[in-house]
Amino acid sequence: MWMLESQGGRRDGRGYRFHLKSRVLFTILALGSAVVLGIFVSQPVSAISAQTISTCGASIDIRFDNDSKGVSNDALLHWIQRASTAVCTYYGKFPVQQLRLQVHVRGNDGVHQGVTYPADSGGLIRISVGASTTQAELDKDWMLTHEMIHLAFPSMAENHHWIEEGISTYVEPVARVQAGQLSAERMWSDVVRDMPQGEPDEGDRGLDNTPTWGRTYWGGAMFCLLADVRIRQQTHNRKGLQDALRGILNSGGNITDDWEIEHALEVGDKATGTTVLMDLYHQMRDKPAPVDLKDLWQKLGIEREPDGSITFNDHAPWANIREAISKPAK
Repeated sequence: MWMLESQGGRRDGRGYRFHLKSRVLFTILALGSAVVLGIFVSQPVSAISAQTISTCGASIDIRFDNDSKGVSNDALLHWIQRASTAVCTYYGKFPVQQLRLQVHVRGNDGVHQGVTYPADSGGLIRISVGASTTQAELDKDWMLTHEMIHLAFPSMAENHHWIEEGISTYVEPVARVQAGQLSAERMWSDVVRDMPQGEPDEGDRGLDNTPTWGRTYWGGAMFCLLADVRIRQQTHNRKGLQDALRGILNSGGNITDDWEIEHALEVGDKATGTTVLMDLYHQMRDKPAPVDLKDLWQKLGIEREPDGSITFNDHAPWANIREAISKPAK
């Protein structure tokens, strides 16, 4: 079964993202590689070159296709290491033991056309980078982190695709903040601006039955945010969604396995000692369940100014929850 969907134009100008997924395990050509343990070896990107790096005890076999005409091998390796570090920071480990990463240097500047597959080796990601992309642009990239997060959750049936995309959409900026790659102010500014895209429109039949772009990505992200807040409320901020997702991954739930959504949510709930995920799923799966986002931001102590900047009210009732969400877990 093949699924292809476009993330569409984002309000922050990040452009398009494509996610292609197959339940079929892929066999790809073996990569010639040089093992690099935490050290980047400088060499120009040739038409086809390959390299392996180690991250959090896992290996990433990288294949570079096409002449870079500008972007260096070192810059691309640094970009890959940053993305994997963010994912390791959030999950406590890399989601799969081996990732095959194909980087196609072509097209317009920036990072585009991210593609994630389950594979017999653990996972396969294909992604494109424009030939003239700068180091600064790579350092701001969100897409590779988003794709790597897909590796950390089991494959779902098509009508539950929203939770796969919602997790990657929600966790990506949180992971980058925890890794020191993004400011909490910028993260919450983007979240407050973009989250309304996940609200139900007229005729909405719940997350399981409304496969629009907005509900799939930002409706799924809204589910994750609400779950994070409610878990932290019920556990007095001792646990959050991060603990639930780590529990799922540590129980073997990564992209290589097909799970029923109820099983995944039950495993996540067990890790937090709550029933938040299952309760929230029952509320949102087959009915609109709109969210009063204005009230949520106020309680979290997030105030967005007309120029898009964010100020924090540390006296808000849930300010400690807001702070805990972006704080690295122990």
